[in-house]
This record gives sequence, structure tokens and C-alpha cells, in this order.
Amino acid sequence: MPSKDSAQREIRKIAYALWMEQGQPDGRDREHWEAAKVIWAFRNHEAGGKPDGDTTLETRSHAARPLPDRR
Repeated sequence: MPSKDSAQREIRKIAYALWMEQGQPDGRDREHWEAAKVIWAFRNHEAGGKPDGDTTLETRSHAARPLPDRR
């Protein structure tokens, strides 16, 4: 199991990649962070792919499709 520090680094990298993919939009950091946590958990098979407190299971990577624009 990855350490908390290494998990945070990986989640940060995933969130950054999502942000870059979406054209570096302002004000969506929380959305990217939460999506990155789901992706990381799925990749690491933690709690069946669910981040802490989340009851949904993402079966596809968020990186494979853009997040909805909530402006």
C-alpha cells in the first residue's frame, strides 16, 4: 500500500493532468482534486475503487473523458 505522502503526490499529478487536459481553467481545482482521488483509488483498488466517504464507483478513468463545465 502506498504511503500517504506518495498517494498525495500521485493524486496531485493526476489533478494537474486533468487541469492541463481541460485547458487550465480557473476555479476548478477542487473538482480536479476530487476526480483525481477517484482515479487514484480506482488505480490502486482501495475500498473497491471508492475514495473515503464516496458511495459511487467510477468504472472509467476521468482522464478518458472531460469533466462537465460547471460555470
